[in-house]
Amino acid sequence: MKVEWKKAKVNDSNLVDIPERWLHLYYYEALNVLFRFENSLRVFVYTVLKEQLKDKWQETAVSSGCIKSETKKRIKQCEEYGYLGHDITCPMLFLNSGELIDIIVSDAYWKYFAKYFKSGKSIVITKLQEIGTVRNSLAHFRPLKEDDVELIKQNTKHVLLEVEKALVQITSINTLVPTNSDEPWYLRLKSLGSENINISFFHCKNESWVRVHFSYKIPTLVKNKFSEESYSYTVGNFRSVEVLRNFADIKNNCIYLSESYIVGRLSAEYDIASKKEFSVVFSKQTLNSNLEAIEESIRNVIARVDEETELLKTDNLARGALIESKHGSARVQTGHNNHRYWSVNLDTLKPDTEKLSDVEYWGYIGNYETDFVSATNQYPWMPSSISDIEVPF
Repeated sequence: MKVEWKKAKVNDSNLVDIPERWLHLYYYEALNVLFRFENSLRVFVYTVLKEQLKDKWQETAVSSGCIKSETKKRIKQCEEYGYLGHDITCPMLFLNSGELIDIIVSDAYWKYFAKYFKSGKSIVITKLQEIGTVRNSLAHFRPLKEDDVELIKQNTKHVLLEVEKALVQITSINTLVPTNSDEPWYLRLKSLGSENINISFFHCKNESWVRVHFSYKIPTLVKNKFSEESYSYTVGNFRSVEVLRNFADIKNNCIYLSESYIVGRLSAEYDIASKKEFSVVFSKQTLNSNLEAIEESIRNVIARVDEETELLKTDNLARGALIESKHGSARVQTGHNNHRYWSVNLDTLKPDTEKLSDVEYWGYIGNYETDFVSATNQYPWMPSSISDIEVPF
C-alpha cells in the first residue's frame, strides 16, 4: 500500500490531462469563483472604508476587536510558519469572507455600502450568506453539488453587479483631464513638476476618481562600456512606496499607489532613457477637501526628488529617502530574422512586493475596463499573479 499523488500534465496540444482520480472539475470551478469573489470583496471593502474613514479605516470593528488588532494577531501567527507560501503582511489579506460580509451589512457601516447594491439589505445578506455557506463547505472539504457552483456564480453576478462597476472605475482611470478644466484641484496642481519629474492627471468617466501620474526620468549616474555591444550602468531609482511612508497627507487621503512596468530604452549616447512611473489615486471629493495639504505634500515630493537626484549625481554611493542608486545593463541581442536590437535590463528597479504592509500600495495592477471580478490576474497586496493573462484571438 502506498499514497500516490498523480499529477496533471500538459499534452502536445497544450491541453491539460487530469488524472481520473482527481476531484470533479466543478470543485476547481468553485475554488476559482470563490477565490476571485473573496479577493474582489477585499478590494471593494477596503476602498469604501478608506474613502469614508481615511486613516481611521483600520479601526473598523471585526470579530472581537478591530481590523488592526485582529489582523495583527493573525499576521504574527502566520509568521511562525514563514517558510510556507509568500511573506504576506497586508492586513486585508487576513480578513475572511465572513468578516467582510459582516462589515458590509453591519448597522454601523451599511450606510457606506448600500449604494453599491441593487437590492435591499436583507436580500444582500441572504445571497452573501449563501455564498459563504458554499465557501465554508469547500474550505472544510465537505462535498459539493454541481448546483452549488451555479448558485455561487449566479449570486456573485447579482450581488457584485455594481461592485464590479466600482472596481473597474477605480482601476481604469485613463481619461486625461482637459487642460482647460476649471476643477479647483486641477487649477492648483496642474503646474507642478520639475526637470526630473513630470506629473499628469487623469480621471474616470464620471470624474469622481482622479489619478495623479508621476513620471521620473531615470538618471544615468555611471556608464561603463564593456564592448560595442555591452554596457553596465549605475542609475537613479525612485522608491515610490516611500512616498506613502514619508508623506502622511498623501497616504492618509489616497486610496492606492500603483506601479507601472519599466520599459528599457537607450538614448543616442547610450545612456538610459527610461522612466520610473507610478500613480496615486484619490477621490475628487477628498482631493478638493484636503487640497492644501495634498498640494504641499506633492510639492515636497518634487523638492525631495530634485535634491536627492542631484546628490546622487555627485555621489552615486549616497541614498536618499526617495531616490537610491541601482545597477542596470544593456547588450545587443539577436531576434527574429537575425534582427539586432538593444536589450536593456533594469530588473533591479522593480519593487520588492514581499513584506509590504502598506495597504495603500497596490503594486502592479491591470487595466480591466469591463471585467475585474472574474478576469484580473494580479490582485492588490499579492506579490505574484494568480492566473495567466487571457490573450484574445
